[in-house]
Amino acid sequence: MLWRSFFLIFLNERGLFTNLSEIKNPEDIKNFSKKELATLAQEIREKIISTVGKNGGHLASNLGVVELTIALFRSFNQKNDAIIWDVSHQCYAHKLLTGRFEKFDGLRNHGGISGFTKMAESPYDYFDNGHASTSISSGLGLLTARTLLDNQKEGNNCESGKVVAVIGDGALTGGLAFEGLCHAGQLQKNLIIVLNDNQMSIGRNNGTFSRYLSRITMSSQYQSIRNGIDNFANKIPLINKFLPKFIYKFKRGLKGLFLANNMFVEFGYEYVGPLNGHDIHEMELVLNRVKKLNKPVVVHVITRKGKGYKPAEKDPQKFHGIGPFSIEDGSVKGPVELTYTDVFSNEMVALGEKNKKIVCITAAMAKGTGLDAFSRHYPERFFDVGIAEEHAVTFAGGLAKGGLIPVVAIYSTFIQRSIDQIIHDVALPNFHVIFMLDRSGAVPNDGETHQGIFDIALMRSIPNLTILSPASAFELKTMLDAAIDMKGPVVIRYPKLVCSEELDCFRAALDLGKGILIKASDLKSDSKSKSTSKKSSTLLITTGSMINETTSAAISLKAKGISADIYNLRFIKPIDEEYLVSICKGYKKIVIVEDGVKQGGIGEYIEGVLLKAKLKDIKVLGFPQSFISQGTRAEVLKDAHLSAQDIKNAGI
Repeated sequence: MLWRSFFLIFLNERGLFTNLSEIKNPEDIKNFSKKELATLAQEIREKIISTVGKNGGHLASNLGVVELTIALFRSFNQKNDAIIWDVSHQCYAHKLLTGRFEKFDGLRNHGGISGFTKMAESPYDYFDNGHASTSISSGLGLLTARTLLDNQKEGNNCESGKVVAVIGDGALTGGLAFEGLCHAGQLQKNLIIVLNDNQMSIGRNNGTFSRYLSRITMSSQYQSIRNGIDNFANKIPLINKFLPKFIYKFKRGLKGLFLANNMFVEFGYEYVGPLNGHDIHEMELVLNRVKKLNKPVVVHVITRKGKGYKPAEKDPQKFHGIGPFSIEDGSVKGPVELTYTDVFSNEMVALGEKNKKIVCITAAMAKGTGLDAFSRHYPERFFDVGIAEEHAVTFAGGLAKGGLIPVVAIYSTFIQRSIDQIIHDVALPNFHVIFMLDRSGAVPNDGETHQGIFDIALMRSIPNLTILSPASAFELKTMLDAAIDMKGPVVIRYPKLVCSEELDCFRAALDLGKGILIKASDLKSDSKSKSTSKKSSTLLITTGSMINETTSAAISLKAKGISADIYNLRFIKPIDEEYLVSICKGYKKIVIVEDGVKQGGIGEYIEGVLLKAKLKDIKVLGFPQSFISQGTRAEVLKDAHLSAQDIKNAGI
């Protein structure tokens, strides 16, 4: 890359090299020329690509909004105006332009900056975002609060500042986004909604709304004529002064002609677009105009996901969220190992062949959940409902009522949105729906909003629900096969992790409410281990996702002369209490380990059962009542005091 160094020196001598590292806030780019802005966009892309190539992260979505971010920062006053990024997985350029260049190399790393907006990092981050479809509601609330407080001040000269919600066409499929759209249209406040249309969420968008936006983009002729009228009127002040009503009615007439079915107009919005989302100058002209309006506005911009990096442009789905990769060709680094997601994916294809009643549902996460394989084999039995988890669950209830066997694959962190639907639309009528919760427990790198640590506490209290937790690939297949034949709703939770080593005991048949006992003598250990008594004194009870850490702790205890057996729960609910007590009675010390929040979790429940049976010396390890930041899985568990070392210490 020596040629590039000479090229940048050449640009710098001519005042075109912007030096991204010296930009501390958005005001620093206000006076840049067009050529400097183009160079800045290139520098931002190169920094994002090099950092994500090393750390992993959301690449395609961030490359697609570089020019849009620059245009927003140049058009709005960051001291008063608020820019809210929906989901905020596309905020990397935003971070680089708000004084975080020096910290950017630590993106998504333990102790580094988050891959999402985070209020603790910067005053320019207005919310801790991480889930989709929230920006319109949050932005409307912020704008309304500012307006009310300003109205309460003496005088009427207060400037509350503008609020801009940047939302993708994928996130706009979420029900919450439509609720916010309706309310903002009702209140008629000057909320500016920038619709970032790249025809993608994580995968290709499906459904009516995606097709609707495609039709709107065909109406650029209206915008061309409308902008011509505005430019003409601005150049002739007398017309603008004496004929405003005529101009307004004429433009409304044009809108009726070209955009007769525009949903946003019907909701009470001014609609502008579609614009070229990679033309900074065009977007600035429009943004500077719409911020003067006194009504809600939708600014529709068209962007290309992965812009500026050919591998990401070619396969934006692969590069939406990706681990470390080779920048030269986009190949993923490291060996490919079998994950729990892979096991689920393969097993669903096999089960789909055996049982024609099986249907699969996901919420814009076909590839992430592994259901893309099922969708290719059985497209007529696969449903991607968009970012609409609540609908996915209730839809599944309807499918079950109709005689099918729906399998709903949703990440643990996103299933939280559907608790009401699980209770009322599935569990209450006791419909046979299978929920596959990928990314349960500790989730690396994505931080507080993506930890899958709440599902156990949220779901254990729901009647009719069966919850399972596999400890290996074979257990996951066994549980999924069994779930197909069960009655009522079933939840199977598993981690974002390479499958653990198979033990012979994992092949035992499922027995409702009962787990399996793994003897210390069956665990592999090095030759330095001290001799232990034949009868173990310590029992480690664990959820399946924590089997690796628990096994490591048991081996370490064995090396210290402490014999520790492991009881793999298998079932989170129901628990055969009588059988559990009979297992535990032979041990002096019991340590319960779960990869969920301790309060309201399975550990506290088991502790209560054992205390009632007059057993003592019981310790419960689980996630604390706090939000856990980003890091590797090992770092996340260490922060939560759930590492193998912590389990070992509890067992001594």
